[in-house]
Parts: sequence; C-alpha cells; structure tokens
Amino acid sequence: MVLLDVMLGDADGSRLVAEVKERHPDLPVLMITAHASLEPAVRSMKHGAADYITKPLDFERLRRAVGEGLELGRVAGRVAAPPEAAEDDRRRRFGELVGESEPMKALYRRLEAVVPANVSALILGETGTGKELVARAIHQAGPRRQGPFVPVNAAAIPGELIESALFGHQKGAFTGAHQAHTGYCEQADGGTLFLDEIGEMGLEAQAKLLRFLQDHVVQRVGSTRRREVDVRVLAATNVDPLPQIAAGQLREDLYYRLRVVTLKLPPLRDRGSDVELLARHFLARACRRHGKAFHEIGSKALAALGAYPWPGNVRELANVVEEAVVLHDGEVLSAAMLPPEVLTGGGAEPALTPREAEERARLEEAMAEAGGEPEAAAQALGVSRATVYRRLKKYGLPGKSP
Repeated sequence: MVLLDVMLGDADGSRLVAEVKERHPDLPVLMITAHASLEPAVRSMKHGAADYITKPLDFERLRRAVGEGLELGRVAGRVAAPPEAAEDDRRRRFGELVGESEPMKALYRRLEAVVPANVSALILGETGTGKELVARAIHQAGPRRQGPFVPVNAAAIPGELIESALFGHQKGAFTGAHQAHTGYCEQADGGTLFLDEIGEMGLEAQAKLLRFLQDHVVQRVGSTRRREVDVRVLAATNVDPLPQIAAGQLREDLYYRLRVVTLKLPPLRDRGSDVELLARHFLARACRRHGKAFHEIGSKALAALGAYPWPGNVRELANVVEEAVVLHDGEVLSAAMLPPEVLTGGGAEPALTPREAEERARLEEAMAEAGGEPEAAAQALGVSRATVYRRLKKYGLPGKSP
C-alpha cells in the first residue's frame, strides 16, 4: 500500500496517483492532505486512490483507512483472478439471485470477490434490476450475516427529515420530536446499511453522510454525544451518477468514497434465456403464495415473454407472472393470460408495484395542484426537484423541462 501526501515539495502528489495505478493497478493508494480545499484529494480518487484523510491526522481514522485500503487491494486481486469455483456453487451462494446468462455469471464472479471484503460498494442498474436483492446477497453471504441489514430509500424521505432518519434525534430536538429516535446508521451497527437512490439526497445530508463514511461516528440531532458504529455501507442508484455530479446534485467526493467497488447490474433485455428461467421461478413462487396449480408455461407464452423488451426489468416480469396467476386458473400458463402489451412486444407502460402506483398517483395529484410546475410539486411532496423530474420520466408523465 502507498501513503502519499498531496504536497510533495513543489510537486502535486495527486498527479502521481495515475502513474502508480498504471504500473500497479491493484496497489491501494491513500492520500493525505492538510489543505482546506479537498479538490486535489478528490482528483486523486478519480485517478484511482482508495481514500483520503486530512491533517492533523486522527490515528484511529488512519488505522481504519489503512485497513480498508489493504482490504481493497485484496478485493482487486480477487476480481482480477476470481477463485476457482463451480458456477452452480456461486449461484447457490447468492440467495435469491436467479440467472445463468453470461452477464449474470460475470456478476457472480465479481460478487465472489466483493462479499468477504469490508469495503463500500456502489450498485448501478436500471429500475427493477434487483439492486436491493444484490445488496442483501452481499450481506447474507458475507461475514456480517449475523448483523442487521437496514435498507433505506433516500428518495422516500423528505429532505428536512433525512438527517434525523439517518443519524437519529433526541427527544425535543425539534418540533414533533416527542421521543428519542435511533437512526438507520445506528440500527445497522454490526451489519450492513443499504442506501438506495443515493443521488436523491439533499447536498447538506450528503455532506453529513460523507463525514459518517470517514469517521463511522454518529451524533444524534440535539445531542452532544458521539458514538462509533461498525457499519458496511452499500449504495445504489438507477441513474448515471456523473451527470448528477455535473449538475451539482451529487457530491463528487461522496460518489468516489462510495464507489470503492462498482457492481453494474445488467438489464433484463440483455440476459437472454434468463427471462424463461426467471418466469418459471416467479410462477412457482406466485403459485405457493396464492394456492394455484400452475406448473408450466406454454410455448407461445414463453415466446412472448422472450420477445418483450421489459422496460421495468425483473420487477416487471415478476408482476406480470403474478398477475396472470392471480387472475386465472389452470395448470399451464398460456399466452392468452398475459397482458396485451407483452403479447404485442411493448408499447404500453410496465407493470407497477403497489408502492409505485401510489407514488405515481401522488405525483400526478401534486403536479395538477402545482399547475404543471415540477418545483412547486417537489415542495408539496417534500422531495427534491431532481426526484420529481426523475419520477416524471419514470412514469411517462408530462412536465416542464428543468
């Protein structure tokens, strides 16, 4: 491992990182800076540095950063040369993940390397690809499986409540705080904290989250007491983070700190025969849940499922199969039991979960009351403007462009 100061006499240490990583790609680099401006340190992480810490040095923080950096080096080696294991063994290890396509095999190999490590990971993928499922698989297959798994949807928490939700608050800390609350970070102590839709957090909350990732210390709103917690943080987003950074919606330093390891989930349209495999899996699950007797999918139904582009990905496929099971009876699920848009190859909206249907209805109502102004609708819903624009696009609703 390399510990490298940003200032090397008259030279810029951050520019040396790219050369180090080019010659030794798996060698972790930890940057040290004494400057108020963190731009060189963030630039170092762009070039591949594992982390940075500021002077005066907190030696406990330095010890933790060195340990995480060495672990990252081991992870990089395992990703480059994954351990020998049968594909069936890998699939069985990762819980409810279903798939045998080449993109999924590549994901299993990467997970094999990432699971044992105690480093942050950023999970990228379209809506419905199973980001939370992957996060749960990492937790359940790893050394923290006996600890809690705490999922947090950042987009579902109003901006003024996100700090309290993450870090907790004391009784009387603010109006409405009638009792003390343990935040998600504390709840995840000894386990895994999964932060979904990370780019939907406000910038102030992102700054506090960044500090938590650096120190692993929680301070409840309204309290002077600080408590160290042991948490592995996994984050996810369904949009490209780089345009969010360019638009000032996502802190660049937070992105690079979360992106120690990146896992990119393939969309269902790129997974070939996995569509049939997943459809059979969801059919069996729906029959158990609803007491139905289906045990097979007809050839025409399979052909329709395979030809459909699945804009809602795995989640949409699960909803389509479950709807057919609920609405029909029999032993073979036929093409006639599928929704029209699946039979015609697309063109209609993807199936929505109950939560998504409620979210869309609330958005439509807020937009109507706001006269079609996304900013006013965002204020009424208690979410960021970026969240409203993203949901308008997701549900195909009209709205004025930002």
